[in-house]
Formats: sequence, C-alpha cells, structure tokens
Amino acid sequence: MRGEIAIKRATVVFVLLGLGALAVVARLFQVQVAEHARWARLAREIQEEVVTLPAQRGTIYDRNGLPLAYDVPAYDIALDNYHMTKPELLVDLLVEVLGLPPKKASALVYREGYFTWVMRRVDRAVGDELRRRADALGIRGLLFFNSWTRAYPQGLYALDLVGIVGVDGQGLEALEYAFNRELEGEEKVLRLVRGRDGLVYEYWVEEQGRKGKDLHLTIDARVQRICAEMLDRGVEQFRAIRGFAVVLDPRTGEILALAQSPRAGLEDPDPSLLHSWAVTDPIEPGSTLKALVGTAALDLGIVDPFEEFNANSPIYVDGQPIRNAEGKSYGEVYFWVGITKSINTVLVQVALRLGVERAWEYLRRFGVGESTGVELPGEALGTIRPPGEWTRVDLATAAFGQGVSVTGLQLARAFCAIAADGLLPELHILLGERGTPRRVASAQACATMREMLRLAVKWGTGRGADLPDFEVAGKSGTAQKPREDGMGYYDDRVWGAMAAFFPWYAPEYVVLVVYDEPSIWPNWGGSTAGPTVRWIIEEMRRQGLIAPYPQRETRIEQRLREMKKRGPW
Repeated sequence: MRGEIAIKRATVVFVLLGLGALAVVARLFQVQVAEHARWARLAREIQEEVVTLPAQRGTIYDRNGLPLAYDVPAYDIALDNYHMTKPELLVDLLVEVLGLPPKKASALVYREGYFTWVMRRVDRAVGDELRRRADALGIRGLLFFNSWTRAYPQGLYALDLVGIVGVDGQGLEALEYAFNRELEGEEKVLRLVRGRDGLVYEYWVEEQGRKGKDLHLTIDARVQRICAEMLDRGVEQFRAIRGFAVVLDPRTGEILALAQSPRAGLEDPDPSLLHSWAVTDPIEPGSTLKALVGTAALDLGIVDPFEEFNANSPIYVDGQPIRNAEGKSYGEVYFWVGITKSINTVLVQVALRLGVERAWEYLRRFGVGESTGVELPGEALGTIRPPGEWTRVDLATAAFGQGVSVTGLQLARAFCAIAADGLLPELHILLGERGTPRRVASAQACATMREMLRLAVKWGTGRGADLPDFEVAGKSGTAQKPREDGMGYYDDRVWGAMAAFFPWYAPEYVVLVVYDEPSIWPNWGGSTAGPTVRWIIEEMRRQGLIAPYPQRETRIEQRLREMKKRGPW
C-alpha cells in the first residue's frame, strides 16, 4: 500500500517536473528563437549606444588660397547622467563656463537617461577650462568628444555668402547650405559599451568618417573686406537702411566681391543678414537702366551720339506727363548729353523709337528676368512683364528704370556686357567655372556707350565716382520705391545706385553699389553710391591691388574739340 502511494507521488512529481521543464523549454524557445531579434535589440540598447560626430568640414578658400571658413578642433560635450556626481555644482559650472541659462543647465543635468548632449562644437579652450574646473570640484560624468567648429580667419566680411554651420554640422545658409553634401564629408560613428551599473567602460570608432571637400571661390578676400568697410562707412554717412556692393571681372563673369552692410554676427545671427541681398532682393534700377536702353538704340542705329533732342520737361506720352528730375528743362541737347546728365525726357523719346517689342527684347538680352548663373541659393529673377502687357507709358517709364525690377547681380552683369564689347557672361562664384558668354549688342555700340558713361562720370551725374588716373565710367540711378499696396511710389524712399567700370576703354572691373533708403539730401545715387565706388577704388589702390591706368580721351571729346565747342559744363 505504501509502495503504491510512493509511486503515485513520484509520478505526480515527475509530471509536474516535466510540465515545468516543458514550460521552461517553451519560454526559452520563445525568447531565444521566436523573439531573439527583439531581445537582442533590447540588450544592445541597454549595453551599447551609438554616437555620431560630424567629420571635419571642407575649407572654403578665396581665389588666392586664403581660408574664408575652415574647421578648428573643438569638443562635443555630453553628460553621463547615470554616473554623474555633485549635480548642484555641475549646474552652476555649466552656467558659468558654457553660458547656459540656469533652467536649461538644470534640465540637462537632471534629465532621466544615461546620455545627454550638453553642447556641441565648444571651443577647445572653453572645454579644457570646463574639464579642469570639474576635476577640481570632484564632479564626475562629463564626457568630451573631439569635434570641430567653424572659424573665419578673414573676419565675418563674407558671412552672408559663405553661410553658417549648425551644431549638427549641417550648412544652414548660402554656400555652406548649397554645397553641404560636398563640404560635410562622412561623419564618424562611435559605439559606447556600458555595464549593468550604467558606466561607460569602453568606446571604439565604428566608422572613421571622411573629411569634406574644399571649395575654392572667385572672391578676393581683400576686395571683399574693402567693400564691406566702405559700405559700413556709407550706411552711416548717408544714413541708409542698408547697402550692398558687387565687384565683377567683366571678361570672365567671376565675382570678386559680394559685400553688404549691416552684416550678421555669429551670436544669434539675424537670418535676414545671412543671404546676399544682391542675389535675393530685387530692386528697381532707376536711371542705371538708361545705359541699356541707350545701348539698344545705338545697336539698332536709330540714334547718334550727336543727335539733338528736346530735353524740356515734361514730355507727354498718351496724355501722361513725364518729367525730368526736379522738373528741370535743358532745351536742345545731344543724345550723349542726355545720357551723361541722365535726362528722362531724352531717354523716353529714344525708348519710344525702340518700341515695346524691341525694348523688351534688349532688356531680356541683357539678362533682365533671368538667372545670372551664380551658384548661390535663393537667387531672385526680378520682374519684367510680357510685352503684350506694356503700354506706351510703361515703355516710357521703363526707359529710366521704373516698372522693371532686377537683382544687384543682374544689373552688374548687364554692365559687364557693355564693358566686354557686348558679350554677356555667366556669373560664377566657384573658381574654375566659366560658361560661354552670349552676344547681346555689337562691340561698336558698347564702345560708344562706354564713352558716354565715361563722360557721365567726368562731367555728369556720376562725378562722385571719378578718380584721377583710373578712367572710371558709369551710370548713376535713383529709383523711388514702390508702395507695398501697389498704389504708386513713395516720394521720400529711394534706392540709390551707381554702376561703374574701369578703365573705360578696356574695363577690368565692374563695380556696383546700391543703398536702400539713404536719408541725407541729396539722396541721389550719384551723391551716395557714386562716392562709395570711388572709396572702393581708392582703397584698392592704397592696398596695391590696382595701379593707375593711362589716360585716354573719348572720341566725343575729340569731336567737340574739332567742332571748337565746349561742353555745357
């Protein structure tokens, strides 16, 4: 009897053990086979962490090999929250050394988790100071990873065209943004290994990464700095909201300078200052456009420099009065005088000879309304309405740059065509890039216009830009700003511009300066942007970047002497 009971008990025990074993085997199968991937992933997440660090970013150089933006060693600083000690002291230290707001520092220190980024791209000296003081206070838990931060050895004079880099190593504006893929390289990947106590026991480089590619620009850092400093002077002296300057090589389309004032700083940079206004913000060109209209008429042979025009004010077009600046009348004048003195009523008559279709066609030839080819992001195209929408009054006002908008680069590029005997170049800011220029007017027409524009600087409205021994030519322009509601123009808000080149007979440089709402009087482009062009050329000479050019008399001056007549000045 007892034997039977023992056998039954043993049977029950074996059955229970068997069932337990089956349950264990089933659970092991579930964990190790059916759910293996899930549990392996959870184990790795607990034991390992992946940290990515930006690669050393490519350097941006000017045309002479001077670095405009390059990476210098820095720290990416993180916190091992699990192993951290003395959190109260650490909060104060982060505030004092890194400049973090107290609330943010406290949130980082007391954050739940094993790993927290504190600050990226920290200057080496600052990071070393933080480490030294943390060690002295017995604070543990700070992690320092070797990284990079952007430096600007030539100053911030080109920040609006170079752009900035975010804490994650991504380009945010301008060239840094447009060429981020080339500049950023391949990031370094680290894997951290933790024990059950949460401590980091080791880490290794899983992917070494690769340095980014370099960019070589057409910009001359010296000319860029000169333009920026002269604009600072002009914005203050002429009490303008802002200003920009463009310097081009008309033979190649290379951009030598693209500067503006005011400019962004690195601490909380204003996004509106981190792009080149000459690229992104269209303006009405004012009387600078007279040079394009006049060149078109010369090219078609419908006007001669010594043809006489009635320059009295006003002139009526379809019953609409169109006046000269300040309502001034000049009587009978030669066409070349109309250009040099910037007489609206003369250019209106020339535009009416051209007609809407031909005037529109030539403005388009000169690049109005199209991309310049520049490699910068956000380029605006300006506005030029289809010819079918133009009235004769629209044509007349377009003769002095009203109702048409262009970017600074488009306007400077158009003057390149006049400077380069009718060849309109593609513009480039990357060194070595060059497109095929297209012909927009004859060499003869452009040569004649260059003579007129030389006299505009020597005797006319552009006298503020004149500089002995540099044979400057150019056209000033003052454009009323259109109202935001589209109802006409402001009487007291203008753009003041000066588009120039030198030497006039074989131009090597095109210089454009534009001010937004200069508030001194007179606020004409010739009185504000004109002197700034001269300052830029003077400073280029002072720094040995250019030398005086041989003086040369224009054919118009020769003819005047032959006629034994003096100019009206």
